[in-house]
Amino acid sequence: MSKFCNSCGAQLEDDAVFCTNCGATQQNVGQPNPGNQYQQQGNQAGFTQAAGNAAQSVAGAVKQTFDGVTVDSVIGAMNPNEIKNVGKTKNKNTIIGLCAIAAVIIIVVIILCIIFGGKSYEKPIDNLCKAIEKTDGSAMADALPDYINDSVEDYMDSEYDSVEEYYEEMLYDILDEYEDEYGKNIKIKYDVIKKKEIKESDLEDKEDEISEYYDEDVKVSKGYELKVEMTIKGKDDDDTDTSWISVYKIDGKWVLEGMSALY
Repeated sequence: MSKFCNSCGAQLEDDAVFCTNCGATQQNVGQPNPGNQYQQQGNQAGFTQAAGNAAQSVAGAVKQTFDGVTVDSVIGAMNPNEIKNVGKTKNKNTIIGLCAIAAVIIIVVIILCIIFGGKSYEKPIDNLCKAIEKTDGSAMADALPDYINDSVEDYMDSEYDSVEEYYEEMLYDILDEYEDEYGKNIKIKYDVIKKKEIKESDLEDKEDEISEYYDEDVKVSKGYELKVEMTIKGKDDDDTDTSWISVYKIDGKWVLEGMSALY
């Protein structure tokens, strides 16, 4: 075989009409073979052109892969049988559909992380503010560890149907005090200005303390002491105070150490 492609320089059969490598038509059969020039002279420009042609061929193949692909064709290929056998049949539309689904899932996960990620250790303080502003007993229960909620439920008066109802009564009294001092429409905002991680030995001591006083075996995996600047604002007045609040991750949930943060 002494014939070379006029376009990419690939070696061809002597009677080849088309290049088997890039598909170019071989019309000028009688002209000097550019492939021989590449081999004999080492023409750098010729290699550059050949590389460019090869890259163009690859780009054309990629474009051809997606040509004619429509939303309907992809949807039609996303049936259980095609998905099950995608490794065998290699249906292009099925593969595109699965890739699109994977991309959407990744985007959704990223968005959820951005929206809900935040500083999870601040969640109990968020619940505390919500509980006071809206006298929300459920938010108060969420801000506290289960062993405290269970203990409150054990000793609260029988007039209450649930611990959430008990908390609501308590929150109404607190809100009344705030409204007397600051006016109606109480809003609470806070800012964590300093954070100190609680040592592992202290976390173990906290576990022992809970076990001793509440007869509950829990896992305290993390904890912070937070210096919190909290502002209480009403229609008539406002006040800003700074205090330390301890938060713990107990059995996988971030909670307040106790009810002291209420006051």
